[in-house]
Amino acid sequence: MTDHKDFQLLENPLESFKNWFNEAQTKEDNAPAMTLSSIDYTLNRPISRTVLLKGITDEGLIFYSNYQSHKAHDFEKNNEACLVFYWHHSKKQVRIQGRVIKTSREISKAYFDSRDRQSQLASYMSEQSSPVADKAALIKKLDEVSKKFENLPVELPENWGGYLFLPYEFEFFLYGDYRINDRFLYEKENSSWKITRLQP
Repeated sequence: MTDHKDFQLLENPLESFKNWFNEAQTKEDNAPAMTLSSIDYTLNRPISRTVLLKGITDEGLIFYSNYQSHKAHDFEKNNEACLVFYWHHSKKQVRIQGRVIKTSREISKAYFDSRDRQSQLASYMSEQSSPVADKAALIKKLDEVSKKFENLPVELPENWGGYLFLPYEFEFFLYGDYRINDRFLYEKENSSWKITRLQP
């Protein structure tokens, strides 16, 4: 039996994550920022980028993206992914392994409608990850989309929406003095979680 409860870690790692995340939001400049790693669909190697956590459900974590982006193509070939949160002021880090699936269209629309108009327009006109001649070409395209939806609500693009990250492994990392760090690994076994304390 580990002593994980001394570090405000619960039997359900998703609940533990919620607690750590809520605390991080009071201390960090950008607590929702997370490194998302996928398997590059062209070269079969890891590729990472920073995205923002936009929701937590009983099943997992939600983020949003263009469905024609590089990561979207990665997920079509291999939906295994990894998330890392690093909270400097909190002296904490969380690594999460899981699989990615698309959210429902209703969830995507609800979030899209809540965004500011300029973000909606930018998402509508973007062909994310595709080459572009220069910034002027982007501005021109944005102007065209702005005129298209002048005095109208911006439509949810067909190629944009949410992803639900379904975790099967968590590692909670708490930085300690002299590198005596506390690490707790949660591994999903059927419907329960096995908890192991790891050496620094």
